[in-house]
Amino acid sequence: MNRPLIPLKAGAIVFTLLWTAWMMWWSGSFSSANVVILAFCGTAVGYLWYRAMRWQFERMGMLPGPEDQAK
Repeated sequence: MNRPLIPLKAGAIVFTLLWTAWMMWWSGSFSSANVVILAFCGTAVGYLWYRAMRWQFERMGMLPGPEDQAK
């Protein structure tokens, strides 16, 4: 695992958990189907957030780009 990405990955996990918890609270339904669907959606949203933030941080020069990581 690349050391500069650890805080970004931890932030994505926290974002995923908070987003999923918020959506469960907002929906008001705690049925098993709703929990499974929201957990799946939360995982997808967290992954997309991670990819977007990684792209943006690489663009801003705050993270090494893919070509720099291979060296």
